[in-house]
Amino acid sequence: MKKSLPRQIIAGILLISTCSVFSQSATLVPVVSEDGAIMIKVSDNGLWAAGYYEEDVVYLGATIWNLSTYEANKLIPAGQAAGAFDVTDDGKMAVGCYNNRPAYWQNGTWTELPMPVEGGTGGVYSVTPDGTKMGGRVFSSNMATGYACVWENGVLIDVNHADVDRFGDNANFNEINGISADGNTMLGCLNYVVLPNRTAFLMKNGEYFMFGAENYDPQTGGDEYNFYDVLSLSPNGRWVTGDIYWVEEMWTNEYFCPFRYDVENDITELFLDDVEVASFASDNSGNLFGATPLNYPIREALILKNGLWVSLDQEILNEYGLNVYEETGYDKLGSVFSVSADGKTIVGTNGSRMYNWVLKLDVATGTGEAIQEANPMKAVVKGSRLLLGGKVSSISVCDLQGKIVLNEQIAGSAPIFNVSHLPAGIYVVNMTDANNNIVRMKVYIGSN
Repeated sequence: MKKSLPRQIIAGILLISTCSVFSQSATLVPVVSEDGAIMIKVSDNGLWAAGYYEEDVVYLGATIWNLSTYEANKLIPAGQAAGAFDVTDDGKMAVGCYNNRPAYWQNGTWTELPMPVEGGTGGVYSVTPDGTKMGGRVFSSNMATGYACVWENGVLIDVNHADVDRFGDNANFNEINGISADGNTMLGCLNYVVLPNRTAFLMKNGEYFMFGAENYDPQTGGDEYNFYDVLSLSPNGRWVTGDIYWVEEMWTNEYFCPFRYDVENDITELFLDDVEVASFASDNSGNLFGATPLNYPIREALILKNGLWVSLDQEILNEYGLNVYEETGYDKLGSVFSVSADGKTIVGTNGSRMYNWVLKLDVATGTGEAIQEANPMKAVVKGSRLLLGGKVSSISVCDLQGKIVLNEQIAGSAPIFNVSHLPAGIYVVNMTDANNNIVRMKVYIGSN
């Protein structure tokens, strides 16, 4: 997987020069950790990264990396257990777990946080850039209950989420896994270990709501056994991404595919054609970063560009002239784990899960053109269901003779249409957005 790089082994990193023949500027920096700690999260401003490694379900090797110098600050003496899951914008605080308890590191010391139960275990998964608000989970001592926890200035506060999941069952395993920069939006999950009861939710200004419910409802074309997975919140709290487990036909055609939820406009976009693509992170503009396949350690890094998931390796070669193997010695970038708020600093690890990399795009110019996402309108037919992508305000569907067979105005989330009543054949889908932009697509409707 990795060619010999003696100077890299000695120095730990190899800095890459920008290709001057390209209009955009970029650097790609491999960062090798001696203990195998993986960069799992970049700070909102892109200046720091936090990470850890894991052995036998124990988090070790808590580290903060300075992404200006690429120096690693180990947060715990060897042999002690601590993992760093997020870091503040000044790099002076990391959150995670210490001796398997939720805690934060600051001024060289780990401080354990209060828990809702005695003898609990858990961790902190997200922190605001200023370090005032944190979110995570705590297990009871017998592991029978998991609590969604939020701490403000080190004090445990109430999370007024629902008591039951979407099936009406008691929600006993809950978590908070993302907090926006202003602390006003929190992403969480009820019964995250109970499938298919997993219920993704948001807390916005203290109010609980479940998003994307239309994808659970058979009456609107979804399936009650679908569930959202691998959840991630953009730093500004505008976007949620991850994967949805989609049931096309029970037992015979079920799969994971990525999604993007627009919190502001209450629109869920499913990428049902992109089976086994993992969407790991979103920047503040809704640009998505991920990898494929979803559940295998050897992956290819991907980004969403113009509605299509494309290779990040190929994209930076095309846009910046950076060849991953020549620049780093890695066969491929592998997994994308986190991205800064502006989308210009991306961190991940190659397929062996041993070597980190940091990609900085357009640091000098700030154009960010390489991975801006147009979020186009599109139509996808899966079985007897017609799904829309993008921000569609109205739709009409015509057969090839021009007869209108479906004509709807759309408010809020783009719905899923049941088209099982239509004769098999090719149809034209006309989609219009709020600015009267029109996209036409031909689709085949019929048994797959």
